[in-house]
Amino acid sequence: MGGAARWTGILLLAVLASCAAVQPSMKVSADRNPAANFAVFATYAWATPPMQAPAWPAQDDRVSFDWQVRGLVDQQMARLGYTSVPVGRSDLVLSYGVRTEEETINDSFSAYSKYRAEGGTQSPGTAWVMGYERGTLTIDAYDARSRQLVWFGQASAVVNPSLRAQRLPEAIARIFATFPPRTAE
Repeated sequence: MGGAARWTGILLLAVLASCAAVQPSMKVSADRNPAANFAVFATYAWATPPMQAPAWPAQDDRVSFDWQVRGLVDQQMARLGYTSVPVGRSDLVLSYGVRTEEETINDSFSAYSKYRAEGGTQSPGTAWVMGYERGTLTIDAYDARSRQLVWFGQASAVVNPSLRAQRLPEAIARIFATFPPRTAE
């Protein structure tokens, strides 16, 4: 009996260690309007101005997050050949949104393992009783003239503030992996 219990304990530790070693996962999706002609798009602007901070560096987490998202999206758009211009002169208008949802875990080890693999850090008891938050970042691109949605992308993951610096650039890069590159007319 002692040997079986020991092997069960070793197996449990190995499973937990493998969950901790796995890169936290996120769900990413993107799609484009098949009727949109991306060959006519060369420039973009943000639908809203960036949040303002009273001083540098931004002490407000929302302001800092806004700056990070915009900076990373601007990098992706430049990589794809698009030029940032003032509102009113752009071919595309970009916006983003963030939402969080409360999630629950059913009473199974596989559900808890999935939660941990996605970056969750709570203990099994806390996760089962309290649940956790899942955050979703959505980025939309609209035709500036027609105001029609031409592309959207989103990434969703377990909320873990200690992983944000790692996850945000990865999420935005993966979201923009399918954004059509700028082509000459």
